Amino acid sequence: MASGNRRNTVFAVKQRASKGPRKKRTRSQPRQYTITDLERALDRVEAAERRVASDHTSQQLHSRAGLERAWHELNEIESDLRARGVLE
Repeated sequence: MASGNRRNTVFAVKQRASKGPRKKRTRSQPRQYTITDLERALDRVEAAERRVASDHTSQQLHSRAGLERAWHELNEIESDLRARGVLE
């Protein structure tokens, strides 16, 4: 038991040196998508659709999740480009 108590005191004594005052985090600017990003997202959706079509296992929900993720990203990019007037 004495050795167990000794270990606890060693850990209690070791403390990290302070790193300085804490600062507020600044939010980064939202990503500005380009037409290239839109084309890549379209390619990802097509690839995900091919994976779903060729998946003949009992784990089809996994490939559907990838397709839904790709759709979501494509919609986000399209809406950003429309809001900025890049797409009609």
